[in-house]
Amino acid sequence: MHVKLTTSGGRRYVQRVESYRDEAGQVKKRTVATLGRAEQVDGSLDAVINGLLKITGREPMGAKPAAPTVSFESARALGNVWALTELWKSLGFSGLRRV
Repeated sequence: MHVKLTTSGGRRYVQRVESYRDEAGQVKKRTVATLGRAEQVDGSLDAVINGLLKITGREPMGAKPAAPTVSFESARALGNVWALTELWKSLGFSGLRRV
């Protein structure tokens, strides 16, 4: 199935069309549904489009993207020793070794 724009009397129409083979094996097309005039299509087709996207497992139009998942990796076992060493140095206690 596909969507097709047709013109009739100066107006354009949006149609849903499917292809099939007749008894002789020839490819034919038939209109399944006329969705309305192309000039008047606003947000009324959004529900149809979102329904089709949902059926196919895709994200609907205008959907907020999924929040990124946050994962934490384990810290190295020496991280706390490094932090205390840097704190010791920044407070000036490393000079106590000279005393």
